[in-house]
Amino acid sequence: MRLLGSSKRTCLSIAAVSLLLAGSTVVTGCGDDDGDDSERISVVTTGTQLTEIDNGPTGPSEGDVNVFRSPLAFADGGESAGSLYGIQTTVSLDDKTEVVQASFTYKLADGTISIGGLGEYPRGENALVEGQEFERPVIGGTGKYSDASGTDTTVLNPDGQYEHEINLEG
Repeated sequence: MRLLGSSKRTCLSIAAVSLLLAGSTVVTGCGDDDGDDSERISVVTTGTQLTEIDNGPTGPSEGDVNVFRSPLAFADGGESAGSLYGIQTTVSLDDKTEVVQASFTYKLADGTISIGGLGEYPRGENALVEGQEFERPVIGGTGKYSDASGTDTTVLNPDGQYEHEINLEG
């Protein structure tokens, strides 16, 4: 599994130029043809620093903001994976539920992956319901992930750590 990166794009560009110059079909030996240009990255938070900004009326209200950062570890071995930085703004709430618009970025060794989308919490909790998954879209990236698209699924584990599974499509 891998992300469609610059070497694959270069290979495809060379094939296209060869077709134009030769005027016939050219077979290249670039990459493999397994059709699987995806990558899965599983990480967990290892502690979170959270700043709550109470805008508007005192207590939970639309416009409240949470700013957070967390070190990350790979889910399969605990080795350091990088950091997670984010911001969430309350966009809707009722008697039981708070909906937040989230924007966060994974800073990994080979680049960054940015995520956006909604989350839903019990009112005033600032945390997902344990075991409930939220899927959000990958909206871009840098470095190795500059062509990133796909999804990020987040779940709060019983130990209080957030587990994130990033599924990148190539």
